[in-house]
Amino acid sequence: MVKFSINDGLGVPYNTPKISINSLIEFISASDRRKLSIVRGQKSPSTLRVAPYSTARAAIKNFIKSEYDLEQLVLAVLQLRNRDQSTNWKRQDVANSIDALRHFTDMNFPSKVSKVKCTFAKSVIKDCYMDDVLIVVAPDFIMQWEIDGVRYIGAVKLRISKKQLDYSSGRKAAALLAHYLETSVRHECETVDYSHCLYVDVFAETIYPAPPNDTLYLEEICKACDEYAKLWRAA
Repeated sequence: MVKFSINDGLGVPYNTPKISINSLIEFISASDRRKLSIVRGQKSPSTLRVAPYSTARAAIKNFIKSEYDLEQLVLAVLQLRNRDQSTNWKRQDVANSIDALRHFTDMNFPSKVSKVKCTFAKSVIKDCYMDDVLIVVAPDFIMQWEIDGVRYIGAVKLRISKKQLDYSSGRKAAALLAHYLETSVRHECETVDYSHCLYVDVFAETIYPAPPNDTLYLEEICKACDEYAKLWRAA
C-alpha cells in the first residue's frame, strides 16, 4: 500500500529524508553508485552553488504569465548576451541559457494554458511527503481558475537540464506534481486538473501531463522513497 502524508506546515522533523523532485526522478532509475551520490548530495548540499538558468527560467515564466509575449524571451536573450562572462562557468551558463530559450521557443507551448483565465498563486507550501520522505516540488507557478462555478488548480514545473529524460520518468514527475497539488496545496473546493499538471522538459522540447490514472506511477515513486530513506539514514 502506498503511504502518503500531508505537510501540515508545522515544521520538518529532525533528520527527515529530503529530496527535490528532479533528483528523486533521477534516483528511481539510477545505478546503486549514483543513488548513493544523489543521497549524499541532497543530505549535504553545497552552500556556494549558484543556480544555473535563473534568467531563462524567469523569462519563460514571464512569457507564460504575459499571455505568450515573445518580447519576454527576446529581452532575456539580450540581457544574457550583455552579462558578465569573465569565468568559464559564466560563459557556459549564458550559452546554455540562450540555448534553453531557443528550445522553449521551438516547443510550441500548449495554447490551452494561455486560454485559461487564471491567477498565478505563490504556493506557501512547496513540498509534500511520500513514505516519510519530504519531496521539494517547488513548481514554477500554480494556476487557479474557475469554469461554470467549478474551481480548478494546476501547476507547471520546468526542467532545464541537458541530461536525457525518458518518457516513463517524465510521466512519473508529472504524476508527482499532481500528487503534490492534491496533498499540499488545493483547497477542499478545488479540483486538480491533471491535464494542467505539466512537467516541462525544456531541452527535449517535451511536455508531460499528469496521467489520469497515476496509481502505478505513485506506487513506484513510493518504493523509491522507501529505498531513499534507508540510504539517507545509513549515509
